[in-house]
Amino acid sequence: MPQVTKIENAAFIITVDADRRIVKNGSLLIEDDRITQVAKSDDLRDTPSDQIIDATDMVITPGFLNGHMHISYAHATRGIFPDDLGAAYFPYLFSLQSIMTPEEEYYTSLLALTELLKYGTTTLVDPGSTKHLDACIEAYRESGCRIIVGQQVTDKPNPWNLPVYTTDEALKLTADTIGRWDGELSGRVSAWAMPFAREYCSDELLTGLKRIVDEHSTGLTIHHSQTVPATEGSPELNVSSTQKLADLGVLGPNVTLAHALGISVADVEIIAASGARVIMCPTAAIKGGSGMTNSALLPELLEAGVPVGLGTDAGNNSNL
Repeated sequence: MPQVTKIENAAFIITVDADRRIVKNGSLLIEDDRITQVAKSDDLRDTPSDQIIDATDMVITPGFLNGHMHISYAHATRGIFPDDLGAAYFPYLFSLQSIMTPEEEYYTSLLALTELLKYGTTTLVDPGSTKHLDACIEAYRESGCRIIVGQQVTDKPNPWNLPVYTTDEALKLTADTIGRWDGELSGRVSAWAMPFAREYCSDELLTGLKRIVDEHSTGLTIHHSQTVPATEGSPELNVSSTQKLADLGVLGPNVTLAHALGISVADVEIIAASGARVIMCPTAAIKGGSGMTNSALLPELLEAGVPVGLGTDAGNNSNL
């Protein structure tokens, strides 16, 4: 027999179902890990259940999704760095991250997951910043969250102290990570390819990673135009970063572009035609000085039919 939980007497239930129903004075039933009924409280009043949660004066929503959050170190760096480091922030940050132990990553991840759950987030994308997945999987197990993981890879020198692999090493690491972790915890863990950014990845690496995720029916996420100057693209080819990814065949419905600051209207059209998705990180954009009003074409993306989500990046350290 399934374990039945009833959450009853909610002021409102926001279903986000196909009809976008909002149920006033509602209750719902959960059987094991599935919501099986949503109805008026009176209609489920006498339904037997193993556990009852009183939601009087509360609103029930689906769990929120954080589409871009560096979970394994963001909370560990709160208050460590001055707020005015500017571009020097990233080399210090990634140097600290590189020496974190499995135990430190486990507790930092558990702290982050606890805070996420407190505010209703049940699914998140960690864009490859967790090194010790064997240790952190226990934090994911304990939290009950859904999480998308991967290994952050580059095969070009970079100014941020990120590890530089050979192209073959990066492809093998990604394929092994997907093979090991995709589908873990009864499907709560998904594993994606996670190239750090186009500027630090060769064409061969990007196309190889796209081929891997297509073969494994999984996804790819990449930092894309994180700041307005980064959108200058490939001067040698006179194309934008977005056009470059499209020309390589890297864009597609299983690709998520994080940040997307300063993209052009032409880039929006390219993204929409490819079926790719965008995750915007407003707090990171503000902290980085780019802002959202002048550098992010959110209305244009939505009007073009591009699915857009939100992420917090690592903006939860220090003063954000």
